[in-house]
Amino acid sequence: MADDDKPSGRPGEEIEGAPPALSRSEMRERRLQEAHTVNRFLYQQSQQVQLMLMQATDLMDLLGILLVDLPRHFAFYVSELWLADADDALAGALVGAERYGQNLQLVGDVEVIDGLYAWGPNLALIDATDSRMFEVLTFASGIEYALLLPLRQGDRISGSLHLGLRDEWLQLDAAVEDLLMHLAAVISASFRSVLRVQQRERLVLLDPLTRVTNQQGFERDLAREISRARRDESPISMLLMEIDGLDDLHESYGERRSQFVIRKIADRFISNLRATDLLSCLGRAQFAVLVTGSGELLAQEIAERMRGDIEDFAIDDGRGAVLQTTISAGLVTWEQQQFPAVDMEQLARQMVALSIRALGDARSRGGNNVARSHLSTIVL
Repeated sequence: MADDDKPSGRPGEEIEGAPPALSRSEMRERRLQEAHTVNRFLYQQSQQVQLMLMQATDLMDLLGILLVDLPRHFAFYVSELWLADADDALAGALVGAERYGQNLQLVGDVEVIDGLYAWGPNLALIDATDSRMFEVLTFASGIEYALLLPLRQGDRISGSLHLGLRDEWLQLDAAVEDLLMHLAAVISASFRSVLRVQQRERLVLLDPLTRVTNQQGFERDLAREISRARRDESPISMLLMEIDGLDDLHESYGERRSQFVIRKIADRFISNLRATDLLSCLGRAQFAVLVTGSGELLAQEIAERMRGDIEDFAIDDGRGAVLQTTISAGLVTWEQQQFPAVDMEQLARQMVALSIRALGDARSRGGNNVARSHLSTIVL
């Protein structure tokens, strides 16, 4: 019978420089010696957050998990994320990230982040006696402790996640540190993976003429923002806008001039929107805006401001001619308290259908008008 304590493999085979192989009994003994108990609450929450990270499809999903969901799961008071962005790659990809305000910082000089980990790239639980408390979470009041988690790409730091505590409920030991450092590694890997995918998809999701999100990107944004509004219990409004008389403009001035007008109007729309609003081009003369976190009154004000601005907008075509046009817009708003929804896909379809109806009403009034449609039944 073979000796149970001898490692399997071809006899005499050895890898130069490798540590000596352990026998099975030695391996059993080491496992027993290294066994330890992990805080069950932290372990369970870490598993849930990691699953959410694995399911994230874009950078905005990741930000929502790290800045909203993660602190809720772990009972931290607040979350702050610093990301290294020396070449502005993230700034260009994080459309709508302004909604997170001071919770998200894009840092051009990576040494600023390195400075938080002067003693090495390991997590740190700091208190008011640590000078780093004057650098992180400066916008939050009542923070007594901060957990700093380094995010890395290979051998260099790529970001830092800061979690604020109001009391010292978190106790670090070797097991908890290993768990949290593993979570930091998963976060870092998720950013790398999602950023690569998003950079590849970006061209697919952009309208080539206006360089704003196209129909496919709009559908993705609408699904994400409805889910976010449901989770945050905040309203969301949708504007569907169309350039009035574009066919006449095309017939009179040709394809090149009409495309020029479309580009100029898209740029003008962007200048009139808040940083958190999302603009998409759905067709040759049609645009949509997701007015996030806004009820009907604010969305109506934004729509009227955009309508009036386009009406007064004189477009110089660079050849001595001035072109002017107007827009029509349809508006619909969803507020969960008034219209509870279970089927988010059905809600998205209903909002699109109602915005189309409202746009038709605006056009029937002669254009240059904003009309509203209302959700009249509970969405199941």
